Amino acid sequence: MKLITKVSLSAVAVFSIALIGGGYAMVELNHASELRRTEKVLDEAALRIATSADTLSTALVVADEIDTPLTMAFVDMDRNITTLTESSVSIDVAPAAKVLKSASTEAVIVSGATEYQLRAVAMGDNEYLLVATSTESAQLARLSNLSMLILVSAITIALAGAAITVLIRRDLKSVIKTLAGTADQERETRESMQSFMGDASHELRTPLTVIKGYAELLAKSGAKTTAEQRERAYGRIVEQVNRMDDTITGLLQLAEVGSVSSNTFARVELAPLVAAAAEDLQATSPKRKIDTQLAQLGVLGSAELLRRLLDNATGNIMRHTSSQDAVRLTLAAERKVAVLTIEDAGKGLPEDAYAKGIQGFRRFDESRSRETGGTGLGMTLMKSIVEAHGGELAIGPSELGGLKLEIRLPLN
Repeated sequence: MKLITKVSLSAVAVFSIALIGGGYAMVELNHASELRRTEKVLDEAALRIATSADTLSTALVVADEIDTPLTMAFVDMDRNITTLTESSVSIDVAPAAKVLKSASTEAVIVSGATEYQLRAVAMGDNEYLLVATSTESAQLARLSNLSMLILVSAITIALAGAAITVLIRRDLKSVIKTLAGTADQERETRESMQSFMGDASHELRTPLTVIKGYAELLAKSGAKTTAEQRERAYGRIVEQVNRMDDTITGLLQLAEVGSVSSNTFARVELAPLVAAAAEDLQATSPKRKIDTQLAQLGVLGSAELLRRLLDNATGNIMRHTSSQDAVRLTLAAERKVAVLTIEDAGKGLPEDAYAKGIQGFRRFDESRSRETGGTGLGMTLMKSIVEAHGGELAIGPSELGGLKLEIRLPLN
């Protein structure tokens, strides 16, 4: 049985039990109320008869005056029955002594061909005057109410079942869609993690292989190598060690970003951070023209992570552009978003790189990495920092001729 069917049936079952239980309780309350009404009639008749001087005459008068049909009967000491007045209740046999004793204090229900309520007035010498009335009207009302309850319950349960099924189907479709999206996202995350780990292993293994090769060369060749060859070998080893160090540092920074909680975020003014990054870039490239247009905007985040974001952005500019290529930094508000645009006049990226976007260790241009170094982690780290702040990072061609970074962060 499908989950939706089980849930629907369970909901309808619970509703049905509540409806039938509550309705049945109301029917029984009405039935008990009707019995109490006739009981009061019998009590009133018995009291008038018991307090009168002429019991039999008073019984006849009471039977005539009360609207409820009553049967009056006299039971002598030999348990013979004499009917004084008769309604739909016919008392042909004297009730048992135990029943008469109980009926002398309160009305009791006597079962038989015709169920009735009985009240007895003790007259001495084990003689009783019986006052009885049929419970037929109360029983008919009870059956009618039960029939109505069954009909209403059936209709209501059918409508409720249909409504619940429709609602649950709609909700389950939404839940299934969400679960499917979560599963897809989890699969993508797992695939990305596997790819990332493979790339990280490759990035570490490659320089390690070079280091191992040169170390073995130096160990085996020994005195046979020239000073120039040894210097070149040592230089390559140091170069690859630095490369590994950069890779490990990038991985640690990524892990650090992933462990940051938004609960620790505070308001950060962006303009001073961007201005400081521009000043640092200018100090390292005095001949570079840097244009800044910065609005005073604040975001909710980590000043340290945002500073690291800007350091990576300006570091990429220094690594991949000449010291005279212009740079433009713009910070402006767009609705409820702070938009930081960083552009340079360098060579930019291949056309297909903009369409592919930022992909972990994937370098946008292998030739740039060979010329300037880099693992491809810088952009991944920047993207992770931006996403940790609930923002978006996009790349594209700049009007200046090089690369444009567009960083969008929610305003605080």
